[in-house]
Amino acid sequence: MEVVLESCNNIACNKTTSFKIPVTLWVYGKKVQTKTLVDLEATTNFIDRVVVENNNLVTYKLANPYYVINADGTPNKTRYITEYVQAYIEIGSYRTT
Repeated sequence: MEVVLESCNNIACNKTTSFKIPVTLWVYGKKVQTKTLVDLEATTNFIDRVVVENNNLVTYKLANPYYVINADGTPNKTRYITEYVQAYIEIGSYRTT
């Protein structure tokens, strides 16, 4: 699974369609435990840049960066997403492949 870098501070939390849960990220055998915002209306997975930097996770440049617009239609503070992380996400006993 590819998880795109983004600052979670820029994502609005709609209390009717989103909630937070604990997850474990596996990046090249490295285990990172954190909480994630689950947004039922989201179409892409994001990871907070702070989580990436604090855990020294490996990132890759996107071939085609893409422009980010918030759910309310305003431009995101970061404007473009340029990197991604390859990770498995584990929630309880479920693990993505």
